[in-house]
Amino acid sequence: MKHNNRLIAILDRAETGPMMDEKEFEGKLITEVTKRLIKEYDIQYNPEEIIIDDDAFTDRLFKAGLDFAVEVGMLCTSTSRRIIWQRSEYEDALRHTPNTAVLGTGADSVTVKSRKPESNEPPIILGGPYGVEVPEDLFVKLMLSYAQEGVIDVIDNPTLESVHGRAPKAASPWEVLGGWREAELSMQVVNQAGRPGMCIAGVELSPTALGEIAASSWGGFRPSDLHHIAGVSEFKTNYDSLSKLAHIHRIGGAIYAFMACIYGGYLGGAEGIALGLTAAAIVLNQNYMPAIMSLSSIHPFLQCTTTPEIFWAFSTASQALSRNSNLIISSLVRPSAGPGTKTMLYENAAFTVATTIAGQSFIQASMSAAGTRPRHASGLDAKICGEVAHATAASGMSRKDADKIVKHLLKIYQPDLEKKLVGQPFEEVYDQQTIRPTTEWQQTYDEVISELVELGLPLDNLS
Repeated sequence: MKHNNRLIAILDRAETGPMMDEKEFEGKLITEVTKRLIKEYDIQYNPEEIIIDDDAFTDRLFKAGLDFAVEVGMLCTSTSRRIIWQRSEYEDALRHTPNTAVLGTGADSVTVKSRKPESNEPPIILGGPYGVEVPEDLFVKLMLSYAQEGVIDVIDNPTLESVHGRAPKAASPWEVLGGWREAELSMQVVNQAGRPGMCIAGVELSPTALGEIAASSWGGFRPSDLHHIAGVSEFKTNYDSLSKLAHIHRIGGAIYAFMACIYGGYLGGAEGIALGLTAAAIVLNQNYMPAIMSLSSIHPFLQCTTTPEIFWAFSTASQALSRNSNLIISSLVRPSAGPGTKTMLYENAAFTVATTIAGQSFIQASMSAAGTRPRHASGLDAKICGEVAHATAASGMSRKDADKIVKHLLKIYQPDLEKKLVGQPFEEVYDQQTIRPTTEWQQTYDEVISELVELGLPLDNLS
């Protein structure tokens, strides 16, 4: 367990830090600091360069992110107090953050490592239907489509539509039972896949602390699994999240922390999002002590993460963090399109190239069809990210080469983003008896793989 002496300090500061109204925190403090730091550090989005190759720029962005963390901190909305730290405290935590984490147990365990831009060490692949609702009777089949793929190292669950046929009401006994039902079904998946020690990320069904604390107790999700704690946009936390933190810390569990920055909100556009993502990693590391942190932002109208502006913000922030720290970072692939479509495969491939080359350690794949349609997810959605990530790392690709590939893929799929090609639900793209892709879905996948090979990705030689 890392940072053993910090938990009490975090909880203390959530109750003793300077008071601030939530509207003032977001509408004034965050907005003013963002605008000033963007100008001071000359952070400018260039749409002609999606994946930048400018170390001086990304190093400036990291310094701006650290300044932001020191000035803004994190607001605990349960107490209306800011959790703030001195620059030296942030720097000390960054200096002593482990650069590896072991996930899972035994032969099924994997070690995720901090990476640098253009590293030939492939990232870890986390596969799952993030945020996609599924009925209880489809959970195991859907998750087996991910767990059976060797290129997928860790699985993350969908959201259960019901719990024993009842609505999973937040902050109620049904949330407790929902967490336990998710754990029960997850263990069935990894055992049936022949990977009993495989790391599982959960509890997905935990809108309050009840689901997480219940289902990550003895007999449920294990300390070797990844345990979710979300930050609240922008740069906020609350007693539910801090209660999860206290519990997971005490059981020695691996924490998977999240922060989403709202594009077009208090942080502004691409430049503000790049700054916000950079600062978010520093703030999450300080206040949640995670093994892995997920940084996210979505397009305000398309609800996806696969537009040029989002790519630039993710890639630039990832380079800033990976060059200047040992933090283990990731981002969520959220394509606009869904299973059965080439568009989704192009989106996921482009996102994976952009984040792998930027030094991310963990690829989260994927919230297919932008998470808007129940059951619209499948194992191939994540498999393409795994294969592309490994090929990108193995190829010795430069950031400039990656920029060309991402731009090429954008030209192919960008006209389709507004069409929101949600595709087909799981039961229409996978055989429900064999849990294998249908002939049509596999053929579509193979065609896209061939196109990517022609672009220079060595997907035909992953040995």
